[in-house]
Amino acid sequence: MKESHMNEIWSQFIFDGNETALSKIYAGSYDLLYDYGKRITPIDQHIEDAIQDTFINIIKYRKNIGMIKNVNGYIISSFRRQLFLAIEKNKKNVYAEQLPVGYFDFFNNTEKEDPDRENTEILSETINECINGLTDKQKEILYLRFNSEISYEDIAHVLNISVESCYKSVYRTIKILRIKAEKMIVKRKNPFFDISLKKNLSEKGRYYQKVTL
Repeated sequence: MKESHMNEIWSQFIFDGNETALSKIYAGSYDLLYDYGKRITPIDQHIEDAIQDTFINIIKYRKNIGMIKNVNGYIISSFRRQLFLAIEKNKKNVYAEQLPVGYFDFFNNTEKEDPDRENTEILSETINECINGLTDKQKEILYLRFNSEISYEDIAHVLNISVESCYKSVYRTIKILRIKAEKMIVKRKNPFFDISLKKNLSEKGRYYQKVTL
């Protein structure tokens, strides 16, 4: 759902208490929130509870929330907080402010993987190796920006960082991935692999996209 359209629907809910409008936002956000949640925890119940609690709180505190600039970022940020609260109930040592190392699984995809040929498996393994070498925050930012196509402003809101820091983090992470990929291309010495890896990285995350700071 486009941000402008979401803002319009959000205003209907905030000013008129129109829960039908909020249900449209819920329907438009559910898949994104669920997929995002699966990369943080494999427990479906935690994810579903967090989504439900997010929207219950939005209804409950509607008058206090009011109009906000980044609706999408607000919802994702609220869901993320609720998800870690759900995890905290079962694991007392997990907090949203003190995240454990390895909390974000970039490849915990809800879609079925395509069992392709040997070359495809090699590509997959190499991309996994490249991305798994990143920090959790780098993986999370890449996922939000390229897989979920969330704006830099919204990502900054979700992760509580400045927009400038978000831009820089994406730029640096892309550079790290490019270096890792190029080293692996040289090591494999496979012409098919050389072409396909670059194409695969580009299509699945557009990691080679130029970022203007």
